[in-house]
Amino acid sequence: MKAQHGDFIGPRAPFGYQKSKENPSQLVPDPVAAVIVRKIFEMAESGIGVTGIVRYLNERSLPTPIQYARAHGLDGNFDDGNGNWNSRSVKYILTNRTYTGMLVQGKEKRAVKATHEPLVDSGTFDAIQKAFQARAYNVVPQRQSADNILKSKVICGCCGGKMQRKRGTGHADWHFFTCITKNRLGADKCTGLYAREEDVLSAIYRQLKDYVNEHYITNSAYKQQIQEYTEQIADLAQHKTTAWINAMEHYEKYVQGEISKEEFHVVQNIANLAKEALIQATANKTAYEKQYSKFRKLLSASSKDLPLIEIMDCIDKIVVDGGRQIMVQWRL
Repeated sequence: MKAQHGDFIGPRAPFGYQKSKENPSQLVPDPVAAVIVRKIFEMAESGIGVTGIVRYLNERSLPTPIQYARAHGLDGNFDDGNGNWNSRSVKYILTNRTYTGMLVQGKEKRAVKATHEPLVDSGTFDAIQKAFQARAYNVVPQRQSADNILKSKVICGCCGGKMQRKRGTGHADWHFFTCITKNRLGADKCTGLYAREEDVLSAIYRQLKDYVNEHYITNSAYKQQIQEYTEQIADLAQHKTTAWINAMEHYEKYVQGEISKEEFHVVQNIANLAKEALIQATANKTAYEKQYSKFRKLLSASSKDLPLIEIMDCIDKIVVDGGRQIMVQWRL
């Protein structure tokens, strides 16, 4: 009923507004936040895109909605983000009809006009929505899911953000990776690094060859190490068997009251440690066998005979630094 009559029923006012002290069901402009909201709509009306607006807000260190709410008493388990404005928060404001003076509330989405003072006129708001729709209609989807095999792997060495893969100028048949943090958050957040995809791929194969050569295991070394693991596992298996037989004997003595609980636990712990040692040694042997097998397979990688997809699980991340140096961090 309150929503139907145009009363605000939300737990907290949208950014740019505050609840009236005289009537908590009435929204009134917040003297500080409203200025920021009006500026966002003003920039959008003049044709500035969401990315440009985000950069403007961050360069001036203007408080985000959650920061502003925290500073004005908001308490609770809310996601504070990284302290910066982002495209999602700006677009949320630009598409929220509350700022036109209308309230749309409840599961039924009851809409009531002229319930509070608008921060943007309806004509401007509608024009901005049409601009969003036009951009969405004209955007050609990039088929990166199949082609961008390095997705989320290429990292900016300046800000630590994930670099985006983009097509060359004029939709040429080549790609590059670029960090968009500079455009989104400002030059003080990142210098905006760039690397050609071809250079990244070359670095992967070149550094993989160096890594494999440095850590390569010869056949004789492999056989010797496997023999040592096998002998170690056999010894640990025998030790485990002896320790567990001893533990069972002490358990019987404990049940019969011949020894204390503490004495039994000492023997039991020895048996558990023997079991864990055997498990660890077996795991070490298995890991060593997998590493040897993987290195044998990667020997041809430097000539690119090995498909890149088979190397992906070996790569932790690829860092591009300010001098366009590309460093691959492995997890072999």
